[in-house]
Amino acid sequence: MGLPRYEDHYAEVDGRRVRYWVEGDGPVLLLVHGLACSAEFWQCNLGPLAKEHRVYALDLPGFGLSDKEVGDLSLEHAASFLKGFMDAVGVERATLAGNSMGGALCAQFAVQLPERTDGLILVGSAGFGRELNPFLRLWSVGLVGDLVFRVYQRAFPAVKRWVFCDASSIHGEWLEGAAAMLRMPGVRENSLRVARMGIDLRGQREEMFSRLHTALGRMTVPTLIVWGARDAAVPVAHAYVAEKLIPHSEVRIMEHCGHTPQVERPEEFNELVLDFLSAGG
Repeated sequence: MGLPRYEDHYAEVDGRRVRYWVEGDGPVLLLVHGLACSAEFWQCNLGPLAKEHRVYALDLPGFGLSDKEVGDLSLEHAASFLKGFMDAVGVERATLAGNSMGGALCAQFAVQLPERTDGLILVGSAGFGRELNPFLRLWSVGLVGDLVFRVYQRAFPAVKRWVFCDASSIHGEWLEGAAAMLRMPGVRENSLRVARMGIDLRGQREEMFSRLHTALGRMTVPTLIVWGARDAAVPVAHAYVAEKLIPHSEVRIMEHCGHTPQVERPEEFNELVLDFLSAGG
C-alpha cells in the first residue's frame, strides 16, 4: 500500500512561514516532531488519529518546508511559538504530542500554558536524563559534529539502525521522503545549533531542563508517556524518570521498537493515543 498524502498548508507565525498538515474535526491534537525531522514523521498517524479529532502536524521553524530561521532556542520561546501557531490556525486548546526534542517542547508548553492544554503525550522524549546515544553527543563537538551530521545526511536511509529497531518494517517510500527532508538546505546548521544548546559530550545538559522538571512536578495535565523498548537514542529508563516527575502520568512501553514508535509501529501507536484521548487525556 502507498503512503497517505496530505495537503500542505502554511501559516505565518512570528514572521515565519510554517508548513502544516491538518485532518479531521473535533478536539484538537497537535503533533510535534523531533530534531532534524519534519511532519513526515507523523505521516502514518495523522489520518487514523483524525477520525474523531482535528489533528495538526507541523514543520518546526528551521526544518522540513518551514522557513529556516530558528530564532530564540530557549524552551520558553519554543512554547510561545507553539502558542503562536495555535493562534494562527484558530485553535484555543489542544492535546500536544511530541517525539524526542518535540516532547520537551510540548512539556514546556503544558507547564507554561496549562489553560490551553488538554493533555500531553511524550514519545521517546528529550529532557529526562543525561544519557544519550554517543552519535548524538558527537553533534555537540564543533567540526567533528558537523562532519558526523554530514555523513548522517548522506548515508540516510542506509544508516538508520540507531533510529529504528527493525528498519525492514519501515516503508521504503517513507524513508526516501524523510531522507529528502533531512537534506534540505539549512537543516544541518539548524540541527547542530539546537543540539548544542541541550547536548554536550557527556549527554543532555541537565541544567537546561531543571526548571521544566520543577514545573512538571506541579502540573495537573493528564500525560501519556510512550517509549520504544529498544530506543537506541534516548534510553527507555527515561520514561520512568518522566513518570516519577509528572503526577498524572502513565507509561506505555512498545516492544521491538526504537526511537520513533509512531513511524515503526504506527497501528499500535495510534491505538495507544486514541485510548488515551478517549479517556479524557
